[in-house]
Amino acid sequence: STKNSIYIRGDPLKRPSIQRYISMISSTEAISLLLVGALWGCTNPFMRQGSIESKNTSTINTSQEEGESTSVLKSLFRLAKIKVWLPYLINQLGSLLYYKQLASSNLTLSVPVCNATAMVFSCITSFLLGERVNQPGRAALGVILVLLGVQICMYSSSES
Repeated sequence: STKNSIYIRGDPLKRPSIQRYISMISSTEAISLLLVGALWGCTNPFMRQGSIESKNTSTINTSQEEGESTSVLKSLFRLAKIKVWLPYLINQLGSLLYYKQLASSNLTLSVPVCNATAMVFSCITSFLLGERVNQPGRAALGVILVLLGVQICMYSSSES
């Protein structure tokens, strides 16, 4: 018992691998990284839908007008729609949190975890919004492979 407690409290590299794996990232960091992935991933389908909807309405509005409007004006018109800028604003809040996390956490973990969870949250949100997936089996396999890749990154970074 005494030998085991000294073993665990000693050098982190001498800890059993599962304990090293768990202790290499704090719960606050883990929650922040998952929040970044959620903010990025959940807003992507909403931005896509808002952009498509505003593109359709801007085409109708500009086709009814006599003059041609420039692409810059069309883009500004799209951004005026709340269904475009609100998800974009939330997405950018995720980016601010991401840059804050990059300054204080391990890059070899932060970048893949944020990007992978963003993809997972994007797939889940798209599914919940009723977007059609051409090959759902491939999408599910992709999610599983991405999560497996993150696990490998986390494990390899705990070994070094």
